[in-house]
Amino acid sequence: MNRRLPLVILSVAALVALPSTAASATGGGHHGSGKPGYSTGYDKPKPGQPTPDKPKPGQPTPGQPTPAPQPTTAPGDLCGGKRAKQVIPWDAYTCDQATGYFLYKKLDASKPAGYWNSGRQHRVRLYDVWAWPTEGASARTEVSTGQPRNPQIIPLQLEAADAAAVCAEKNAYGLQVDLVGDGEAGRGLDVASLVPTVITPPHNQGGFPVPNTLAFYAHYEVEHLVDLDVLCAPVDDDTPSTPPPPPPAPAPNPTPTADVDDEPTVAPTPTPEPSPSETSEVLAAPAETPEPTPTATPAPTKPAPTPTERAEVLSAGDDDTLAATGTQAAVGLLAAIAAIAGGAALVLARRRHRLNG
Repeated sequence: MNRRLPLVILSVAALVALPSTAASATGGGHHGSGKPGYSTGYDKPKPGQPTPDKPKPGQPTPGQPTPAPQPTTAPGDLCGGKRAKQVIPWDAYTCDQATGYFLYKKLDASKPAGYWNSGRQHRVRLYDVWAWPTEGASARTEVSTGQPRNPQIIPLQLEAADAAAVCAEKNAYGLQVDLVGDGEAGRGLDVASLVPTVITPPHNQGGFPVPNTLAFYAHYEVEHLVDLDVLCAPVDDDTPSTPPPPPPAPAPNPTPTADVDDEPTVAPTPTPEPSPSETSEVLAAPAETPEPTPTATPAPTKPAPTPTERAEVLSAGDDDTLAATGTQAAVGLLAAIAAIAGGAALVLARRRHRLNG
């Protein structure tokens, strides 16, 4: 047997199989050509068969299982993220904000404010926005790398107890400012409740245990944020705590009535005291003696005259004599009264003359 015969048979078999292999490598088979819009599992139809609908981009290939739909979240709940549980960049964050101001006494008053030099901190202010106590970065002694967009400027205000402590050691206090948000999409945290009331360095006890909530921070010297001359000005104890009452309003002018006499009232002219000469003249004048009241004296009872005796007396007596008996008494009395009245009139006339003179 010729030993070269198996070698010749193998050579012929290789020449027959080579064209078929080359045709498959160049895409000359019945599978898809891999053009855009087609899947490698898609077969061309045979002549005379209907052409099936071509799959659209993004649709599953015929014969493959349809994938399950993915759950979606409302864009408003994502707070600027694109899908649930995604960590949101703070420059894209859109949900609730909060800022806490924390006052602390520095461990070393001669060194600048910073978390590394901070004693126990307590919250003195809480705001529902992102804010800094002053504009610009020159007053910050320690600050986060990023910065919020359009923060508000809210100056530091201290209560009486904190102000007294700062005034007692004016360069010994610092302020930490923390800007807080819910930086995980769809988590829905209450942002204001995330801001602690007390923080104790260096291990951040009571700080921010929930991840992705502290957005920005900065430290300040309190003496650079407030006017200590005004804050620590002494209070004048002599100043009354309450202002004095206003003076009483003036009484209204009395309204004249119809009964008021509009004519001016003339003061009475005082009567001058009489001089000694006038007194003597008055005393020298006879005092006015009141006219005595005559007392009726009962006449002696005489026996009624008889007609004969009456006739005798009338015929015997003188008519003038009888009439003069009662008339002379009356004339004397009147003369005395006239003299007294004349003296009094003379005295009054002299007094009036002196007063008028």
